[in-house]
Amino acid sequence: HIEPTALGFLPYHFLLASTGMTGRLVYQDITEGKVVGEHKPGYGPTHVLEVSPYNAVVHMGHANGVVTLWSPQQSLPLAKMLCHKGPVQAMAIDSTGKHVATSGLDGRVKVWDIRMFRSLHEYTTLRPAQSLDISQRGLLAAGWGPNVTVWKDALTTQATDPYMRRQLPGSTISDLKFVPYDDVLGYGHSAGISSMVVPGAGEPNFDAFVANPFETRKQRQESEVKSLLDKLAPDTVQLDPMFIGRIDPRSYSQRQHNRLVDARDEYSKNKADGKYVDNNVKNKMKGRNSTAKRFNRKRQSNVVDLKKVLEMEKLEREMRETDTKRRKVPEQEQGALSKFYAERRNE
Repeated sequence: HIEPTALGFLPYHFLLASTGMTGRLVYQDITEGKVVGEHKPGYGPTHVLEVSPYNAVVHMGHANGVVTLWSPQQSLPLAKMLCHKGPVQAMAIDSTGKHVATSGLDGRVKVWDIRMFRSLHEYTTLRPAQSLDISQRGLLAAGWGPNVTVWKDALTTQATDPYMRRQLPGSTISDLKFVPYDDVLGYGHSAGISSMVVPGAGEPNFDAFVANPFETRKQRQESEVKSLLDKLAPDTVQLDPMFIGRIDPRSYSQRQHNRLVDARDEYSKNKADGKYVDNNVKNKMKGRNSTAKRFNRKRQSNVVDLKKVLEMEKLEREMRETDTKRRKVPEQEQGALSKFYAERRNE
């Protein structure tokens, strides 16, 4: 990590993500100390970095107003969003990972639906917000200049008026955070650290298996050992974290049949549109066999033509005949004496 300006931690992967003046994104495994991923977005120095609690994807805000989403094992960003017309100043992600709040130098605070990558709501501040945070119950807090503004239900609906305001004359807000499982907002400024009560900010019903605010020292040690044993690999970080447990229930023959039907439909549609030409290209006489002309004649050589469809149908028919030829072993021929029945069948 060289000149880091922002840090993020992936608790289920035990990875420390950092970015800094070099503009690079570095993933380091804190259990082994080795670097598992290093990417260069190419947008210059970055000081905005947040980790999604839903899928552990790192969100980076850049000086050109673009927000990029990163995974440790992929060299290219998972997604890009143009959020502001100026540099991104701050970012916050809610506990569900569905909404992202960003603030830019253009003085706007935008709420995004990360599932569809589109803006839902927009708020305006007199000065660019230097810090953002979202509580467990969906309250949005922004610190701009000497002011702290809190909007209630700002993620699902467009809030007309702020829920709470706090002003510190002669000070500048540098950062703010909601206290988990409590109705308290802490913020740092040029004169020190202060806090304010925000009713309805914290989650009143906690799950002791996920986060226990009253856990003892021994319970914390046991939870650390268990989390180390359940550590996830870096390549499991994806936009859709549910892809790991998915199984295709279809058999190989069913998948082959569906693929054949799709290819036949695509061929019929493209042939009706006149996209296919004869792929049996013959050599012309001199003057008509140039590279450009042969390329034009072969421009459809990589498409699925009727010949390929017929070959796939033949393969499917052979597989179906092979399945029907297989003799189902009766129940009385199974068990410890099955090898004697197998020898008789082979005879």
